[in-house]
Amino acid sequence: MGKRERLGRPLLDCVSVRFEDARPVRPFRWPPGGRYFPGWYWAATTRQHVGFESWLERDRLVLMDFDPAVVGVASQPFWLHWHDGTRERRHAPDFFLRRADGSAMVVDVRADDCIAPRDAEAFEVTRRACAEAGWGFERVGTPETVLLANVRWLSRYRHPRCRQHPVAARLMEISSQPGPLMAGADSVGDRLATLPVLFHLLWQQELSAEGMAVELLGPRTVVRLAGGGAGWRRRGGGFRRLPGSWSSPRRLLTRPVGGRGTSWRYCMVCRRMLPKGRCRGRSSTPGCTRWPNASGPRRPS
Repeated sequence: MGKRERLGRPLLDCVSVRFEDARPVRPFRWPPGGRYFPGWYWAATTRQHVGFESWLERDRLVLMDFDPAVVGVASQPFWLHWHDGTRERRHAPDFFLRRADGSAMVVDVRADDCIAPRDAEAFEVTRRACAEAGWGFERVGTPETVLLANVRWLSRYRHPRCRQHPVAARLMEISSQPGPLMAGADSVGDRLATLPVLFHLLWQQELSAEGMAVELLGPRTVVRLAGGGAGWRRRGGGFRRLPGSWSSPRRLLTRPVGGRGTSWRYCMVCRRMLPKGRCRGRSSTPGCTRWPNASGPRRPS
């Protein structure tokens, strides 16, 4: 496959371009001993992989995917060229977002204490260029810790296969009256079957949980029907355990068996809750005949 064609055009001629569908203008690299951790995140909003160059970018990408106002996202969609009075400069913004109202937003991700003068100049030039094009611009840093932990937990259940329609309908009915998260899951059926569906509805924002930004999700978290409902929009899949205290969401998947705690996991291949290590169809089990890449399965992000 040949090199991709690159076209240089004036900024105002690019206003109507759908940059949310663009491929990254530069490759993501994994150098040995590198300081950053690049990778790919499967966005439920677009059903496509979106690249990131650091864990901070990944965290922001998860929050963008959770935002119901975002309908399109792409990483490093274009190069912005300018002359700083001494030499030619260029900058590739981290993300381009398309919102449901048709507006566009360019996002650069950098922690507040990691902005060098050269980077600050690039962000300011990008801000002015976006204003000229009629786009929004935002430089974001480290997100709120508790909110991020909760959203990352829910993102493990973003895939449509977590939605079992009879269970989802019953959970929506029960949640019309606010109540504790675990009590609502138990009232519908076996929590090992109902919790993944409940978390998926929270990700979809068809259900809402109180205090998402101030405390970790737990058995006593109050869950209610979201006002107006967020609709069926989000897609994607993945599961990963989150570290945390006794109130961490991972405790919701621990079930006492024979007087001892047995850790359970939701298998994205078998679509069942099974004891950890006992599922031959788990995506993290090498040689699984039900996984497309049996020789070396990839863990979902």
